[in-house]
Amino acid sequence: MPVITIPKALRDKLGDEAAESFAVLLKEVEHEGRKDALVLAEERFERRLSEEVASLRVKISEVKTELEAKISEVKAELETKISEVKAELEAKISEVKVDIIKWMFIFWAGQIVVLIAILQIFFRK
Repeated sequence: MPVITIPKALRDKLGDEAAESFAVLLKEVEHEGRKDALVLAEERFERRLSEEVASLRVKISEVKTELEAKISEVKAELETKISEVKAELEAKISEVKVDIIKWMFIFWAGQIVVLIAILQIFFRK
């Protein structure tokens, strides 16, 4: 806290005791002024902080809503894509089954022809 010096002319008019009392009064006024300024600054800070927190909450809420919408959109796209891939796989599996059955028939027909040929050779002798 700064030291308050009272000019000599004022000290002579007031006297030493009154000058000291006046200096104490000025210090108290300065101290109260600082306290008031600090309280005012604190109130402004709290108000500004509350405004910023409210603003951030609104922004967070907006971002949350956007993210939820985007997640739902991506989820729907993913489900559609999975369904498409599943249908493609089922179609390919069906094609492979048909090919396997076709080749099995050809194999067994070939085996029967070979077996008949072997039996004919065996019974001719």
